[in-house]
Amino acid sequence: MKPIFALIIALLLVPQLHAGPEARPVVGAIRWDAWYGEGSATKAMEASLGQPKYHFRLPWFARVVGADKVSINGDSQAIVEQEISYAAQAGLNYWAFVDYCDEASAMHIGLKRYLAAKDKRGIRYCFVEEGARLDKVAAQGWRRLVEHFRHPDYQTVLDGRPLLFVFVKTTKLGKNEWDELKRQTIAAGMKAPYLVLMGWNPELDAKDMAALGFDAVSAYARGGSYSITQPSYAEQCALIRRDRWEKCRALRIPSVTFASAGWDTRPRNERPPPWCTWVTATPDKTPPAQQKPLIDSVTATPDELAVHIREALDWTKANRDLNPANAVIIYGWNEHDEGGWLQPTLGTGGKPDESRIRALGQVLRRSSPEKLR
Repeated sequence: MKPIFALIIALLLVPQLHAGPEARPVVGAIRWDAWYGEGSATKAMEASLGQPKYHFRLPWFARVVGADKVSINGDSQAIVEQEISYAAQAGLNYWAFVDYCDEASAMHIGLKRYLAAKDKRGIRYCFVEEGARLDKVAAQGWRRLVEHFRHPDYQTVLDGRPLLFVFVKTTKLGKNEWDELKRQTIAAGMKAPYLVLMGWNPELDAKDMAALGFDAVSAYARGGSYSITQPSYAEQCALIRRDRWEKCRALRIPSVTFASAGWDTRPRNERPPPWCTWVTATPDKTPPAQQKPLIDSVTATPDELAVHIREALDWTKANRDLNPANAVIIYGWNEHDEGGWLQPTLGTGGKPDESRIRALGQVLRRSSPEKLR
């Protein structure tokens, strides 16, 4: 009987011996790079975040040069390579750069610095394309995209499919044009891109996803409304669970899991950038010397952020049938003025405040990231 029992035990142990741990989801963060050079977008950010109460939100490389004046210019290879180091420390796998195609060259400075880095420390990249911008560029832009897909550091999922996010659907480019992008990508020796539609309503986005031949839905940000009054970060996380995660599960919608570092547009409400034409300025008349850092329940604490990202990982692992790409996208790496940032900020004494990086690292670095290729 002993040999029989031994055989039974051995058979029962086979799955445990050969089944490895579930691969940790691939986690990325959106980059909106209005923080480099001396262009109009950077100047607008210097105005929006110039008030002392918002200095705690400034990127770590910014400088306070007056009572109500700051200087932001991260156009340095050393600065971007330090950002790469921070992203690796946080356990991120990729950055999703908001792409401006052949427009707004200053908004590509961060990407160019990233691509020039000799050691990217495992941080890959992909693009967030804006649907309206693609409609202007038309299918002539596919060649440029395919060249980026070929880059050895471009993020792929599902064993080699280039990951591409599109923020708000295209209206002039339809399924035929998107199928052409797939054909060109395959002709270049790669697998078809994994196309993800970022919108505001999963149920409606799912219909557009199907009509365009996309693979999944996601989101760029939780917000959408610009208001002096915003829900607390805890409430925002609850809304993401209800309106995105649970809705996708209930309706069986394929998705890339969306998570958020916050949404707080008060700097833009008080001092709107030129492109926010729908926002009526509501200036704060408090003298600069009397302003205190505006940190309240709307501002995520590092611990709150860590809990939310852990929940996003857990949801992804529990719903792999809906997220076959095993991917998470976070808003955002550096949306400092809109309220979503992971990047270190300008801390006391001019030193970087790395608390969010450390909190994220405690969550993401506990398990090995998925092997990308």
